Amino acid sequence: MNYKPSWKRRLKRNWKTWLLSLAMALILLGGGLSTVLRSNRAAARRQQAGAAATPAAPEATSTPAATVTSTSILSSTLTIQPRFRQAKNFSGGLAAVQVGEKWGYINKTGQVVILPTFDQAGDFSEGLAWVQVGRKTGYIDPAGQLVIQPQFDHAKVFADEVAAVEINHKWGYIDQRAKVVIEPVFDEADSFAEGLALIKKGDKWGYIDRTGAVVIDPDFDGAWDFAGGLAWIIEDGRRGYIDPSGTIVIEPKFDYVWNFSDGLAPVEIDRKWGYIDPRGQNVIEPQFEKAWSFSEGLAPVQTNGRWGYIDKSGKLVIPPQFNEGESFSEGLARVLINGKWGFIDQTGALVVQPQFDQAEPLAEGMAAVRIGDQWGYVSN
Repeated sequence: MNYKPSWKRRLKRNWKTWLLSLAMALILLGGGLSTVLRSNRAAARRQQAGAAATPAAPEATSTPAATVTSTSILSSTLTIQPRFRQAKNFSGGLAAVQVGEKWGYINKTGQVVILPTFDQAGDFSEGLAWVQVGRKTGYIDPAGQLVIQPQFDHAKVFADEVAAVEINHKWGYIDQRAKVVIEPVFDEADSFAEGLALIKKGDKWGYIDRTGAVVIDPDFDGAWDFAGGLAWIIEDGRRGYIDPSGTIVIEPKFDYVWNFSDGLAPVEIDRKWGYIDPRGQNVIEPQFEKAWSFSEGLAPVQTNGRWGYIDKSGKLVIPPQFNEGESFSEGLARVLINGKWGFIDQTGALVVQPQFDQAEPLAEGMAAVRIGDQWGYVSN
């Protein structure tokens, strides 16, 4: 039945008049409508001030202003309303979304511009995106045209004008005309980064150049893509770093590490995280329970079970107060407060209230967010 109580019908019909009356009443009381609009921001600032005074106190993040999830706020925050089963980041002005059982692409207004006809879909990179049709993978252009027919077992994004593809359980590389430019002879292969690609032969990892020549022998138990001129590797269960010649420049002595970014890398030793420079020197002493890479000058770190942010000197510039904190992207960072995700700016102010069950980082000004089992997008 569509029956609603009469007061709900009157509210729906006369909401503008009632809102105007409420605003006039607030003005007479000396507050005004602007007081209502400013209240959430002021509460957020008070939270930050309280957290700065007592950084270990979780109460600073549990005020009503930080957990508002009303329909009005959701509607005003969301750029594209939640209606997708899954959603990926924007790249090249388009985002892959799942509608029912199939994947297609939308533009930044939420309009479906490539119909959902694919079984899987990836991000656009260098003008092409991989898509899966049945059990095979090919590539489409931004118009949705299949420019490389589905013929590969698996495929990755284009980088340096080539893409890693799997053919008969071996990985090689193709160009944008589908020509095999590096023969499929590897057991695993990643996209090129900083001129080199990570490959696996047997149970060991090494690197190749754009010609397919092995330039760093597969001698490592584990490895990662180059970033900031170095790549982390694993030897005998310990992690260190190599340069593009394959020379170990930071000895494998760490329990865990992440990529270099902004000139520093987070490393764990004896269950504490700190940061080193490319020479392997401690710049920020190991002291944190967890830590992620720097991005846009700040890095998320965990202290006493709460996440905050430090600058490159190691100073806490956003006090630990969040259940989780992620790296900054395009000026905003995702934070988890009382089970909901929102976004903060680099001052620590909540600019998108915590209201989402899941959130992805900003990409091209948009971030995919989940409410219940449906995905939509917010913008910055």
